[in-house]
Amino acid sequence: MNLFRTISTAVVAALLGVNALVGFSLVRINSQLASAGSVFEGTSVAYVLPVTQADYLPAFDSLAGELAVDAKAALVLDVKTSRFLYQKNIQDRLAIASLTKIMTAIIAWENLDPNAIVTIQSSAVKADGERQELYREEKISVKNLMQLMLIKSSNDAAYALRDYAREQGTDLIQKMNEKAYQLEMYNTHYTDPAGLDDSAYSTAADLAKEVIYALRYDAIWNASRQPAASIESADGRFSHDVKSTDRLLGVLDDIVGGKTGYTDGALGCMILIVELPKTGDKIIGIVLGSKGRFEAMEKLIQWTQRAYRWQ
Repeated sequence: MNLFRTISTAVVAALLGVNALVGFSLVRINSQLASAGSVFEGTSVAYVLPVTQADYLPAFDSLAGELAVDAKAALVLDVKTSRFLYQKNIQDRLAIASLTKIMTAIIAWENLDPNAIVTIQSSAVKADGERQELYREEKISVKNLMQLMLIKSSNDAAYALRDYAREQGTDLIQKMNEKAYQLEMYNTHYTDPAGLDDSAYSTAADLAKEVIYALRYDAIWNASRQPAASIESADGRFSHDVKSTDRLLGVLDDIVGGKTGYTDGALGCMILIVELPKTGDKIIGIVLGSKGRFEAMEKLIQWTQRAYRWQ
């Protein structure tokens, strides 16, 4: 009898241990899925909650149908819940072109005086070897350089910020990589301030973390959603009339901000933040490696708004 009791006790203890282990594992998995860094690798999917949590918002409409996006990688993230509502290859390391300038803006905003006056060096004139947007010895504020960089995607402005940061004792590229590491963007590496170098890389998942962080700086997104601007040099000698590179401004409603990017190696890239009407919630769309970035992003945002319910 004592032997039987001993065996029974051991069996019960073992079963309780297994249940505890399984429960702990499920908690860890659910926690990981809920975090902004959680991912599903491979094919594109919409994330659907278990039936037991069907009232959890945003709720997916299974009748919405599948979505095919012309991009090497893409995602939609719900900001409030940190849930991926759509994802495709979001852990793939890819060149991101001028999406790099979001991190450049973050570091400039955190380390430089926005009202400081920068004297443009020759290294920031025609930085990409093609377009000239600034003039040697031109004097212009950090704030205005950031506007040029975020509205027109000026490579000259990005390099001017790098040069000025160096004068102030700050290695801008090093700071960009340090910030990426702090944000747990472990699949990201920057080599220049403009995104001209296609050997630099990031992932859609990492960029989502960066955008979430950057939402604290309204100035970045206020500039990025301006369709056009006239930007003056500090001494009034030059005036830069610029138009946004974002063709979805005025096409999609409630755009909070965004950034475009393109190189022959990276193809079309885009970040777009949209506020949802009535709820005030925000979604982040990211497209990398697309031959039609604007069409892909418009399709992605419209499908998400149709496929999910926030109320």
